[in-house]
Amino acid sequence: MTQPTIRRLERTDLERVADMLWRLSDRSRYYRFFSPAASGVRAELDYLGAVDGRQRVALVADDGTRIVGVARYHGLVDGHAAVAVVVEDGWQGRGLGHRLMVELSRAARREGFVAFDVEVLGENLGAIRLLRRLAPHPRLHLDHGVFEASLPLAG
Repeated sequence: MTQPTIRRLERTDLERVADMLWRLSDRSRYYRFFSPAASGVRAELDYLGAVDGRQRVALVADDGTRIVGVARYHGLVDGHAAVAVVVEDGWQGRGLGHRLMVELSRAARREGFVAFDVEVLGENLGAIRLLRRLAPHPRLHLDHGVFEASLPLAG
């Protein structure tokens, strides 16, 4: 299987992103949106429709036929940005989430951001492993079953 290309989201990608989000298993949708409900997908599509390339940036992983991953951030305060990533079930565990996050980090640093703030369900072990791969010793704070952390965007 050829590795997907990672590139900036284009407005013409939204239908293919929607297809990917609906292909997610209930478990993956729950891990990403903290609920398997359709409202998370609809809110994400609205969000992605409003990216501006600076304060709101989104990248996609495109296998040439389908979108198989999305990573995005939006600026907060003090140089921090809230980040989220989702990878289609069949591509999970293959390093694609890591590739998306590395490229998103580069884009964020170019825009002057210094850290990503993340929230991960405590049971989402794949995402926690990804956090530890990005920052070997993240300070994870557990609040009502959700880990919160701030990951510095080191050069």
